[in-house]
Amino acid sequence: MSDDEMKVVPGVEITPGRLISSNLPDMDYPAYSPTKAYEVGDYTTIDLINYQALVANTGRNPVTDTSSPPIWQNMGWVNKYRMFKKNIGNTWKIGTFTSNPEVIELTIRPGKRVSAIGFVGVRASSIRIVMTVPGVADPVYDKTFVMSRKAGGSYYQYYFGPFQTKDNLAQFDLPPFNNADIRVIVSAPGGTAQVGMMIVGWAKGIGTAVYNTSLGRKKYSTIKEEFDGSVTITKRGRRRSIDFQVVLRGDEISSTQRVLDDVDDTPALFVGSSELEYTVIVGIFDDFDTGLPTYNRGEYTLKVRSLS
Repeated sequence: MSDDEMKVVPGVEITPGRLISSNLPDMDYPAYSPTKAYEVGDYTTIDLINYQALVANTGRNPVTDTSSPPIWQNMGWVNKYRMFKKNIGNTWKIGTFTSNPEVIELTIRPGKRVSAIGFVGVRASSIRIVMTVPGVADPVYDKTFVMSRKAGGSYYQYYFGPFQTKDNLAQFDLPPFNNADIRVIVSAPGGTAQVGMMIVGWAKGIGTAVYNTSLGRKKYSTIKEEFDGSVTITKRGRRRSIDFQVVLRGDEISSTQRVLDDVDDTPALFVGSSELEYTVIVGIFDDFDTGLPTYNRGEYTLKVRSLS
């Protein structure tokens, strides 16, 4: 599988059993207590989910209470898990991320063979990935990837030039052990480390993305103008989009369709080229349009919308 081949990576679900260590707390707020008198706006955490009280109450469990209108609002996953999970049932909360002062450090145990790892929505200076397996003294994989650096090489550029940053990272060279632990260190010295989403799984090639691939971004903030000209801006999330234009051999069309069938309506990592970090996206594809191949050369369009 070449570096410039377009790939899709269905993600391994990261459960508490697979997240074997983390420097982030399990709860963002105090655990729910049936004897506590909650006021409007109070927060609590149950089973890795945060809730906010919409009504003053006592003994109304956020998980089991079925009042209408609701007494509690589900605020989504705790900070520790937002880089793996964003859905509340079938609803995905865009614009959320895991963050921590200076460093996010964790170890996962996928429990199966994986070949790829990807990150989107990163704010950090570097990401280090270390794989270890039982019975082997040294790591089987240990690489550090720079996500932010000073542009250029001159004295002036180093001290006064802008930073060059990367928001996304995808690697496809993980050794395919089925019993490996993967340690991830996201470092932001003096700042706040942030990861929108992280995906680990087995990469599958689906052709080659070509130059008329297009990038987009849609924001969901609202702007309301009042009669006196004042403006109220309600900030909300935004979604990235990539319309991949892909070429492949005609005899690869059926296998590519099967690969995409497996991630239909399922979040996955899509990568146009690992060398072009802006073609890395975690989301679902809206459309897959292909024509009949000519001289064993096929083309298709794949429209991917982010869920991060």
